[in-house]
Amino acid sequence: IKVKGSDKDTVTVAGQEGDKPSKEEPWETTLKNTVVEVEVGEFRGHRVSVWDLLHSQYIPEENRKELLELYEAGELTLEQVKTVVTTIVTKAAAARAEQTSPVGGPEAEPTSTEAEPTPLHGD
Repeated sequence: IKVKGSDKDTVTVAGQEGDKPSKEEPWETTLKNTVVEVEVGEFRGHRVSVWDLLHSQYIPEENRKELLELYEAGELTLEQVKTVVTTIVTKAAAARAEQTSPVGGPEAEPTSTEAEPTPLHGD
């Protein structure tokens, strides 16, 4: 019995990144296989891996490195990483949405009824 796939796989894996081991670390695999639901931004309505969230635009690089180091060292549990990552992504996405929405614009007008002096001058 000949196994053709294994030869090809080792060549491709070994040739990808020189400084990384050819196999994925178990903690890395766990992060990639653990999915969460985050109802913000482009993730709304999708299940996303913790790994993808960590590497999204919402997590600054220094935070990502720190979280990965703490998780790899066993100082953070998977649940803690999930909580921290989803919290950061949710807050960052909310902040971005707030910046892009028109604050005090024409859409905000109808909600402010107290500032309208017209009913007082009805006499």
